[in-house]
Amino acid sequence: MIQAAKDLLKQALIDGPLFHDFACLLEIKELVGRLETEMARDHERFELEEEGASARTARIIKRRADHEWDDAVSVEHQDAILSALERLTNTSDRRSGIYRLGATAAAESSVKQTHEYVKKLVREENERLAKDPFEAHHQRRFTLRSQDEHGGCSFFGYAPAKTAALLKAMLDRAFHAEKDEDTPHRTVAQRNLDAFHQVLKWASSDRVVATGHASLVISVTDADNFDWRTKFGTNVGIDLNIFDIANLAGDRISDYIAVHDHNGAIISLSTGERCANFYQRVALLARDFVCQHPGCGEPVSRCDSHHVIPWSRGGPTSIDNLALLCPKHHRRNDDSHQKQHLEMHDGIPIWFNNQRIPKRNNSPGAKRAGGRRSKPT
Repeated sequence: MIQAAKDLLKQALIDGPLFHDFACLLEIKELVGRLETEMARDHERFELEEEGASARTARIIKRRADHEWDDAVSVEHQDAILSALERLTNTSDRRSGIYRLGATAAAESSVKQTHEYVKKLVREENERLAKDPFEAHHQRRFTLRSQDEHGGCSFFGYAPAKTAALLKAMLDRAFHAEKDEDTPHRTVAQRNLDAFHQVLKWASSDRVVATGHASLVISVTDADNFDWRTKFGTNVGIDLNIFDIANLAGDRISDYIAVHDHNGAIISLSTGERCANFYQRVALLARDFVCQHPGCGEPVSRCDSHHVIPWSRGGPTSIDNLALLCPKHHRRNDDSHQKQHLEMHDGIPIWFNNQRIPKRNNSPGAKRAGGRRSKPT
């Protein structure tokens, strides 16, 4: 049977594949992933390699075969969940519970966001079981290697949350400040390095302006507990605890703490001078937290403030007409509203696909928005 299916696929390749069969091909790929997993259940990894699988592929298939698998979870989502679970400490008894949370999230999230969500759950569990709250600080390191044969240098390291949040805030600012006109066709990795170069230029010139080098906005609800285990969301997608926030207080970066209630309404804001646009982005942080395309979890620092009713058609720059969209999904939005686009309904951003089916972003990142957290009991 499998040999016959293989022959049919070969013939389809000879006849010339048609794009309208692409969705069907993805379904076949899903079935292949499930079949190879079932075949591997009673075999060792080396046996898979002997049949022609690479070491990496054999490890992934065997990992699937040895773990529980919710029928509603796709192969790609399953691999993403299990990859993140590999980092879970052996002393935890919540492996199955975390898996189930990841499986539930997979129904509303992209593969990338599912992976990030389970990584976050694993990180929180590891921190819960850790005896030293400053373990990440003790593990900090940075290494700049000597020049290689091309004249460049590689570097690597590990940053605790306070350093990572500060760096990412500045990188995201530099990332958006650069234009592609002068150096088109750059990869995302190249743009990231160019942004890092811009941050170094800012530092070397001792740039001091009223708004600082970048903006780090910390989201706090009035119901949050202020102990070292509590994590506070930020506009760069890196969670901070109370020690991290205290350590950042003296940096020459424009730091802001937005305190809001469980409905997302701003109660107080610690800030310096900024234009009205900044306050609107703080409100968007409290309401949306991430890109509003279903399944996306790009943080606010990587998002555009999208005019739901376009500016060119008289749409106001007000919070009721603004929503967060990352560049990828901003490009997909059809301002004419004839194809996929974003609309506001009762103050909530709702995405409509090409069939006019509405859907709200219910990814784990979106559910962390101040306006969507559970009311305190």
